Formats: sequence, C-alpha cells, structure tokens
Amino acid sequence: MKQAILITAYKDIRHLERLVDYFDEDFEIFIHIDKKCHEDYHVLEKRCGVRIYDQYKIAWGDLNHLKAILLLMQEAYKQKDLEYFHLITGSDYPVKPLSEFKDFCENHRHDNYVEHFPLPHPDWGVEGGMDRIKYYWIRPSYRVKYGWFIYKTIKLQRKLGINRGFGFFDGKLYGGGTYWSVSRKAVGCALDYLENNPAYLHRFRMTSIAEEICLPTIWANLGISMHNDYKRFIDWGTDGGNPVVLTEKDYERIKNSEALFARKMQSGTSDRLIEMLNNQ
Repeated sequence: MKQAILITAYKDIRHLERLVDYFDEDFEIFIHIDKKCHEDYHVLEKRCGVRIYDQYKIAWGDLNHLKAILLLMQEAYKQKDLEYFHLITGSDYPVKPLSEFKDFCENHRHDNYVEHFPLPHPDWGVEGGMDRIKYYWIRPSYRVKYGWFIYKTIKLQRKLGINRGFGFFDGKLYGGGTYWSVSRKAVGCALDYLENNPAYLHRFRMTSIAEEICLPTIWANLGISMHNDYKRFIDWGTDGGNPVVLTEKDYERIKNSEALFARKMQSGTSDRLIEMLNNQ
C-alpha cells in the first residue's frame, strides 16, 4: 500500500533528513517549509519521493499554517495510488519499526485517527474555544508584541459583544489536535467540500489556530467515521502550552504507547532516543 507523509516544518533540517530517511519506496513525502526558514532545505530534494513546497510564511496561530496543510493534501491527493495519509510536524518521528508501521496502516487503511470533540470544550479556555471563532484575531506588525496586542483587542471585543457567527453546518463546530492519520476517502471528502464551498475557508480568516477546527468540523459534520485518537505521543509538560522535547528517558513510555509518531524531537537532545527507536 502506498502512503503519503505530509510534513509542515520550519527548522532543524538535520532531524527532517533522518525523518525522511525512515520511510521507503512505499511512501511519498510532501513537505512544506516555512518561507522564513534560513536553513538549506534543498538537500531534501535529493531524496527519492520527496517534494518540497515553500509558498507560505507562517506565524503561530495564523491561517497560513492551515493553507500549507491544505496545499500538501491537494498535492498528495493528485497521486491516485496513495491510499493513506499522515499529517505530522518536522519534529515528529515514527514510534514503530517500519514493518510494523506498514502492517498497522495496511490493516487500518479505512480507519481515520483524528482527535475531535464538539465545541465549546472545557479544555479550550474560558469560552471553550469559541473565542477563536467569535472574535477577530488581528495580528499587527512583528515590531509590536503581538500577544499583548491580541489580548487587548479580544478583551475589547468581548466588552462590545462582538460575535462573528459561523454560518456552516448549522454552527456545529468541532476541534481537536492538528495532526492525523486518515484514509484517502477522508482527504477527498475534505478537499471536495472546500472546493465547492470556498467561503468556508475564507471564514477562518482572523481565526486563532484554524487548523485545529477546520478539518475536524468538516469530517464530523459530513459523517466521516473517526477514532478519537490521533495516534501521537506528545508530552505537553506541566503548563500544557508547548510539547516537551523528548529524550531517551521517554523511551519506555513511547514504546508502550499505541502511537504511530512521537513529538517533539530535536537534533542533539533526542539523538539517543531516535537511535533506540531505530534499533527496536
């Protein structure tokens, strides 16, 4: 079975090289590199089956990350022999030996592993994530501390009672983790909906972290069957804000998980862990 690996990355090309090298000829790899990246990522193009894109300059939480993901989906979907699709970051690494990874995906080729839940959700802040959709998340010039600016503008919009509304799927919104492993049917369903409803993507302008809402909302409302498990091992640490960089100390936890990928890996810090995963 042929599979697609879709990767959004912005740094640590050394790690990205070994991530790419994990896969064999049964995989096609589509990578979007943040336009701000200053590392020489063209070395990746020498790998067979690797395609590189760099259309978007990406700031955390803005729409361009979602656009980069959709670009990768569109390009991969053109390959009619690709049957299973994985979206990961450039700091991920597979947890299983390649043969086991392939066996799992072969046996679950019609299954979709997507974290998803209705919004509002108690784990998504005071408004359960609805603030991401209701208000205008206006990003100023990078010369300004934009976190402070956004906080002030959202506070003002709350006082004014701003509510942008959501005129799709009767307002039924779903959220979840950005990354997933899904069937060709699921990818085709999302792309068809977006093509036939261009206003849907446009609605996510000035939305915060739209990639965590856009696709789960489409799939849940259009009846795509999903396991509420994205098959990723991530340690969010004590504050839950950013993934912890994994080391060899995390090996047993990763090995005993049911994940397909672990995040977050980093050259130098995670080298021993990756060696251990490769030698399973």
